[in-house]
Amino acid sequence: MKKLLYVFGLLTFIVSKAQESKDITYIRTHAILAVQEMEMYKIPASITLAQGLLETGGGQSRLADQANNHFGIKCKGPEEWPLDKPRVYHDDDAKGECFRKYNSTEESYRDHSKFLALRPYYKSLFTLNPTDYKAWANGLKRAGYATDPKYPSKLISRIEKYNLDQFDNIDSKEVYAKLYTLYNNQDDILLANNAKKPLETKKHHKKDEVLVAKNSTIEELTPTKETITENTKTIVYETRPQNPSLRIKRHKNNIPYIVAQAGETISSISKTYNIVPSAIANYNEIEMGTKLRDGQIVFFGNKKSKGSDYSYKVQPGDDMYSISQKFGVKVSKLYKYNRMDSGTQPKVGQRINLKTKVRA
Repeated sequence: MKKLLYVFGLLTFIVSKAQESKDITYIRTHAILAVQEMEMYKIPASITLAQGLLETGGGQSRLADQANNHFGIKCKGPEEWPLDKPRVYHDDDAKGECFRKYNSTEESYRDHSKFLALRPYYKSLFTLNPTDYKAWANGLKRAGYATDPKYPSKLISRIEKYNLDQFDNIDSKEVYAKLYTLYNNQDDILLANNAKKPLETKKHHKKDEVLVAKNSTIEELTPTKETITENTKTIVYETRPQNPSLRIKRHKNNIPYIVAQAGETISSISKTYNIVPSAIANYNEIEMGTKLRDGQIVFFGNKKSKGSDYSYKVQPGDDMYSISQKFGVKVSKLYKYNRMDSGTQPKVGQRINLKTKVRA
């Protein structure tokens, strides 16, 4: 009996060590991506790495191997993952569910960042301390990221076992030095030394030559620029834009929306928020080529059949469409409730019903 227990214990130890080795290899391979995403989207690198470890089993899952999908992100319908994008089918909560397929691991990490940063129901996460991994782990569960009641504790245990929180307080140039400190692999110290080398610069520049100093190697939203002129050189420093998720608000009629800024188009908004342009047009009941006004509400979900208010008194400058956007009610319903012909406009001072038909 003692011999059997010894053999069982030895096998358990071997399996545990093998998994630990896979986990450390995963961390060493992907820590740089997690920190770069943290710099761009303010998601703690420890959380991203722990989620990757958990979802892929240390990089061993079928989704990671065949689809570069490291976070188990599902297709979520054609509005979020168009039908022409690659996909794989995998048994999860149900049999044969659709999962996103990426061309690279980098693409998966970027989509994970956007998945959290651009959805209203994860907005509360970004009010948390970015170094409080426990709050983030519990916040993900509360926001509905996973159904497993033990999901927060699984993330926290991996973060603490592998000291992943140490990646939350560094920048991408320090990643390999940190990896060497944690795991003592000579390959990491070589990469760390290489990361410290200054970028080579040419000794001679033509007059007024523009040099670009970027904060990140990751291409993302169009950055803002600060220009400093020094003698004959103009140096343009690119700074990261504000996290776009902070613009998303929840309409009182329970629809996510943003307020359009000057120069924004359906196309530019669709790229920023990873939503199909035609979906944005449909949500807002406009044609694809419609020019957006500065300050216009742009919905990220279908307008409702009824408003949260009972009625509204028409003000100067109002038309049926602007009222529809103001209250998040479909234009066709407003015409129906108010017994008006489609295309006609209300008069100033008229009371527009938002929930029920006016009496005949």
